[in-house]
Amino acid sequence: MAVIEIAKIQVRRGQELQTGIPQLDPGEFGWAEDTQHLYIGKRIDEGANSDENTRILTENDLENIFNLINTTSSSVLTYEYRDGILPDTSIRTVANKLDDNVSVADFNGSIAYAISDLYNAAENRRELKIPAGTYILSQTIALPPYTTIVGEGAGLTTIIANTTATIFKTVDSDGNDYVVGMQSGVKRSRGIKIKGMTLAYDSTASSDNALLRLDNTLDAVIEDVEFKTQPSSTSTTTYGLVGHGVGIQIRGTGGGLGSVNLCENVQVSRCKFDSLYTAIDSTGSVIRPVISDCVFSNLDRGIKMYTTDSTPAPSNGEFINNRFENVVREAIFVGTSTNRANHISENNFFIRVGNGLGLTDNTTTAASSIISFYSDGNRSVNDYFYRQSFAHSTTNTNFYYNPLVNGVGIIDVASVFTATVAGSTTSIVERLPLIGQEQMLSVRYKLYNNNYSRKGNLIINVASDNSASISDYYNYSYTNAVIDAQFIIDSSKVSKNYLMLSCNNSLSADTYQIEYQISALL
Repeated sequence: MAVIEIAKIQVRRGQELQTGIPQLDPGEFGWAEDTQHLYIGKRIDEGANSDENTRILTENDLENIFNLINTTSSSVLTYEYRDGILPDTSIRTVANKLDDNVSVADFNGSIAYAISDLYNAAENRRELKIPAGTYILSQTIALPPYTTIVGEGAGLTTIIANTTATIFKTVDSDGNDYVVGMQSGVKRSRGIKIKGMTLAYDSTASSDNALLRLDNTLDAVIEDVEFKTQPSSTSTTTYGLVGHGVGIQIRGTGGGLGSVNLCENVQVSRCKFDSLYTAIDSTGSVIRPVISDCVFSNLDRGIKMYTTDSTPAPSNGEFINNRFENVVREAIFVGTSTNRANHISENNFFIRVGNGLGLTDNTTTAASSIISFYSDGNRSVNDYFYRQSFAHSTTNTNFYYNPLVNGVGIIDVASVFTATVAGSTTSIVERLPLIGQEQMLSVRYKLYNNNYSRKGNLIINVASDNSASISDYYNYSYTNAVIDAQFIIDSSKVSKNYLMLSCNNSLSADTYQIEYQISALL
């Protein structure tokens, strides 16, 4: 008959906080009932590296392994990049290594506390991560110098203002804002970076306080940020247009280039502005703002650069590779100023801009220009205006041609247009919008068929009363003698705000093709 024995295996146990852990025999376990720590003994004479007990991790430790980082044991967890493979690496504590990355979650989810603690002392500065989620703010958060905040992407990290307050504003190193008066020099606002998030008004908000205020700051970078008004589930507004809201406000109180309290080198790139009254509102001494690769939609105005008094207005701005669509008034508005503005609009795309609330480019009534330059020194270079393409091809006799660019500046349209000049008739080549002031238009062209080749430049002088004259400078070659076609200006559509450039080929039966490019001095 078999004998069955039941053995119970127990380990040493006690109170770690009362008596400590005694030296355990090799292979002997010890359980601390108060701290729930498990230890095993070892000896050097059996091949161990020391006679100290070794702690064994249990499920209790794994619930929060980071508790081990600040252990009071003489053995501190350390980190070395690639475990010392490279010669110049240093050994750091794991706690120090983890502090390289900081999240809002480390501050109980408070963006305000995190920014205040991290950036009011230079030694604490870190890039602040804001995890995906929706954060509702009821007060403005100040951005001290060198603040860097990074979300997990537009639409993922969303910060909503549920009152009339601005979400973020720049301050100097002492916490002074634009209203109080900001300091220059070493205490000035600088080095602000915001990336990868959505800043939004609540759907019920009606505030014109900007979501982001960049005041008297140097070298600010705003990347991959969406600025918008949260949609309402019951909204029936066409194209999401709203009557309030500013995405970014950029302001400077200095006296112009070289003075203090300028706002300099603000870069806004790969951002989206949607369902706001104004996307970017800039006033005062703002030097070289660069707005690039952004999308502007469902706005009253896109970018505003102006001054409200005798102080210098924003200058030397670059607006490059942006898309503007569904904008009631101007995509780019540069107001009057005592200084040369010297802004450049380049490689931008404009569709359904400046046509009023109806938005369509097939408008029959006066509205606004797509760009307004009301100060000196501005240019539009290689911009694409859908309004121009529509005017070129439309058969709508009631089409009203609102200007492409108004004010003072240069327009250099790189697009090449084509048309056919039929024989024995006068053909419309292009419609030329009027701006109600002096302007000079230059049309470089090629006129040709299999027997005839002509290259030239038309100079069109448009007076402020909308009268116009034309000069044609060209040379040509031919296989068979032809009667030269003549370019003329037709003023019959002045009431629809445009002149027609036509080609009189009534004395020849030959048909020609024409390719041309237009530039203008306003």
